[in-house]
Amino acid sequence: MITTYHGTVVLDIPITALLADHEAEIRAAAAQGLSPHDSGNNDNPDIALTVSVPEPVTLGASREKSTSSMIAYTWLSPNSDHTQVTANIQFKDLSWQQLLDIYDAEKANPGQHTIKVQVPYAVGTIDPTEATQLASEQVTVTGMFNFFASSTTPAQVFHFDTKTLKLAESPTDCFASAPTKTTRWVDEEDGHDLQPPKTGPNFFQAAGIPDYEFSTQELSADGMTGIYKYKKVFGSLPVNGDDPTIDTDFKVGLDGSAPTQAEQIYAENKDSLLTIENVVHLDDLRGGRIAKLLEKYDETPNAFDDIELKNAHLGFTTQINLPAQLKFSDPSAISVTGLPQGFSAKTVAVNGQTATVTVDFDNPDQITTIAALKDAMGALHGDAVITIQKIAFTESATADTDYQIDHLTQGTISVDVEKQLGVIVRPGQPSPACPPTMDDYDAVKPAEPRSVVGTVFDPPSPACPPTDTPYTAGWRPPMTGPSAGWDEAPLMKHPLKFTTSEAHTEVTRLSFKPGPTPTPTTVTPSAPPTPATQLAKTGALTGDVLVLAAVTGAIGAAAMRRKRS
Repeated sequence: MITTYHGTVVLDIPITALLADHEAEIRAAAAQGLSPHDSGNNDNPDIALTVSVPEPVTLGASREKSTSSMIAYTWLSPNSDHTQVTANIQFKDLSWQQLLDIYDAEKANPGQHTIKVQVPYAVGTIDPTEATQLASEQVTVTGMFNFFASSTTPAQVFHFDTKTLKLAESPTDCFASAPTKTTRWVDEEDGHDLQPPKTGPNFFQAAGIPDYEFSTQELSADGMTGIYKYKKVFGSLPVNGDDPTIDTDFKVGLDGSAPTQAEQIYAENKDSLLTIENVVHLDDLRGGRIAKLLEKYDETPNAFDDIELKNAHLGFTTQINLPAQLKFSDPSAISVTGLPQGFSAKTVAVNGQTATVTVDFDNPDQITTIAALKDAMGALHGDAVITIQKIAFTESATADTDYQIDHLTQGTISVDVEKQLGVIVRPGQPSPACPPTMDDYDAVKPAEPRSVVGTVFDPPSPACPPTDTPYTAGWRPPMTGPSAGWDEAPLMKHPLKFTTSEAHTEVTRLSFKPGPTPTPTTVTPSAPPTPATQLAKTGALTGDVLVLAAVTGAIGAAAMRRKRS
């Protein structure tokens, strides 16, 4: 429903009434034999009357007419946005005495000697709130008299009193009997409301919803409920989270022997040196959520055309923490091998009891699309080996005591995802209203109002009597497409972070000889062995655990086993 308000400002002013307050100046100039302007040089108006209206009101084609013998001609000058028009009135090329004689004669019958200006205006609205605002708006009429005593003297400018007129009477009455329509904004996947529904005499516009883009619309069968449907901008991306898909091999070697996952490891004494190898199976980093994302890309690559990636990180981090009874005796004795081309160790460092290795992609700026991400992920295959040598027992280490080495490997795929929403403008529908009946203002045509913003739910115009005059406000095409409802097409952003962690826990037992024992002269029964305490890693830490446990006997023994969680 569009309500269009029409009006016409009619100025019908006797010329003698306009000049009455300045009669003394005119008589003085006449007594001096002066003329207001030279013959043929009449560029500056002697009288100017201006009609102004507020936006979004539009002024139409104005008309002017003079019945005073003092007036030579009048021209109209509207402004560029048609909210103001000025009637410029020029005296005849006569002396002030001649003009004064006409003035005195017309004073006897002023109503027959007037300046008449008719200015039509119109404004359309679909919102009762806007109609209420229109009720408080006014039409303003101002004027001035440029008194040229002679053609060589500057004009004295006299301003007429400002007059105001009410723009519209009871504009909200037009909406009183309008049926109520409901507008909804919903998630197209599950139908839940993305913002509270609104009701009114017209449908509301599409709204800009964070993290959503406009998809389509639906009008109820009775035409009284309009539903805007939206889809998540990054709905095709898995949610951030962790997947336990990594399975590393944690190996231990003593005194220069090759690291192994053998079931028994012997340390000859407290001076033994430990070597650790952590083997990361790089293929495991491609599992979980990142695998699902790449599967979706393979199925529907076009769905990712508008997505841009920035600040990519692809790789893994391994941390190995020693107990206080062990130490990295040579912090430089740490190395990483087996990395594929395009990946390198960004951090290889020992800090106190912790060794950290971080591996990342060498050229993250090259990953700007899902296709580039897939290519980079495809290089992650084979095994990367982290080797730490010369791990030694400290002075505080004692036999028959359990020690534990914790380690955690976590893969990380993180990237900032961006999508620039586009705008599509579809043709709007014409106004469904028929032209109103207008009064005859001396053949003044009603103004053509500015169009108002329609919606995608508005019907086409009904059959109306033919007319050559566009009386009613028309629909302005609404913005549709992904960014419908936004003032400008927004850039949507989403931080994507998938991690992969270790799926299983390993526990290793190690012992070393408590020292030489004198040969006994008699055999005595030995005390029952003390049960070794296994310190397994709690659920708060995911990774491998190396437990150094003392076992009674003449020599130390270690057993390695794998626990599947």
